[in-house]
Amino acid sequence: MKILWLGWEDLYATRRMKDAAREQGVHLEALEIFDIAFISDRQRTGIFHGEIDLLAAYDALVIRTFYPYISEALTIARLFRDAGKVVIDQSLTDEGYAVSKEHDYILLAQHGLPIPATRQVFDPAEAEAFAREVGYPCILKGIHGAHGSTVFLVHNPEQLRHWLLRFPAGELAVQEFLPAEQDYRVMTVGYRALPVIISRKPARGDFRTNFAVNARFSSRPLDSLPELGELSEQASRLLRREFSGVDIRFKGDRPMILEVNRRPAFEGFEKATGFDVAGAFLKYILSRIPA
Repeated sequence: MKILWLGWEDLYATRRMKDAAREQGVHLEALEIFDIAFISDRQRTGIFHGEIDLLAAYDALVIRTFYPYISEALTIARLFRDAGKVVIDQSLTDEGYAVSKEHDYILLAQHGLPIPATRQVFDPAEAEAFAREVGYPCILKGIHGAHGSTVFLVHNPEQLRHWLLRFPAGELAVQEFLPAEQDYRVMTVGYRALPVIISRKPARGDFRTNFAVNARFSSRPLDSLPELGELSEQASRLLRREFSGVDIRFKGDRPMILEVNRRPAFEGFEKATGFDVAGAFLKYILSRIPA
């Protein structure tokens, strides 16, 4: 079996997937978009790495990187699908690609899954009106951000305007803030929750619970909070995320979905739980490849 992993070579997830592949005797090659030649001439047509015809050489494609080469990534996905190869996420080839968090919130809400009140804003007056509606403090969140890099806790209209002026119109969403001492990350593989989850507490002086900003993680069995597993499986299946990290925070006694990450980092999860996330995902990929 040969798997093409389209993603950054130096990331933890890539290194761990290559380790897992070696342990199981599977060839997994990581390439970035600019390693691939898109060719359509008289001699040959397709996608190549050097002289290697990628469509002929690999049984499955896992896409982990898009920006800023979204069209190129989707072209690769389409060509693999047309060649009869496995593409993960499968939805990339039959639904297209939506990177927007607001896209996810709308679909989740339409299907009755609980989320914080959220509105993507294009006009400062609209942002201020919605912030008053949900109340201060509230969250400003980048529609396309990751790892907590564009998430801000806003305490008043002055702070709201401060951040809105620093981003293009429509790049931020105003979201209801859910005060809590901790939240939770559930990993799903093949739409099934892994048997362990992590609780995440922010570092001192911060409110974010991402590993990238030094939040504190601790492990607990999924069956201690089984409703989180059920909710995460519903969300990942609805959004067709074959491998996802679902972030959940309680509002009172009701769990609310903060995000359903399409390309979740899992360094903090593996270190906190000792669970082999990479191995579990690799087994799922192999199960998708016809014998």
